[in-house]
Amino acid sequence: MKKNFDLTDFLKLTNADGAIILNQEGKLLDSVNMDKAKNFAAMSSVMIKMANEFSEEIRIGGLKQFIFKAHKGVFVLNNFDKEFIVGVYSEDITKTGMIMLSMDNLLKK
Repeated sequence: MKKNFDLTDFLKLTNADGAIILNQEGKLLDSVNMDKAKNFAAMSSVMIKMANEFSEEIRIGGLKQFIFKAHKGVFVLNNFDKEFIVGVYSEDITKTGMIMLSMDNLLKK
C-alpha cells in the first residue's frame, strides 16, 4: 500500500459507508464518515492483534483480513505492509465482495 493512499477515493471505489486507516499501535491516521474514529482505531488494532494470534495458534498463518458480519452490515479490516490497517464498513452487506476485492487489489500495489 502506498503511503499517499487516498481513503476518500477508496471509499468511492467500494461504494462503502465509512473507512479508517490506522497504524499497528492503533493510532488513527485518517478516517472518512466514521464517528468516534479514534476509538474504532484503537479497538480495531486490539482485535487484529488477537485475531492474528488466534490464526497463528491454530496454524493457518498470519492474519490477512478480518471480517465482521452483523445484522445491519459488514466491517472489513485488512493488514497492509505490517505498518497499516485499513477498515471499511458498509450498511449494505452486498458490498462485501467489492470491499474484499478492492482490499486485495491494494495489497498488490
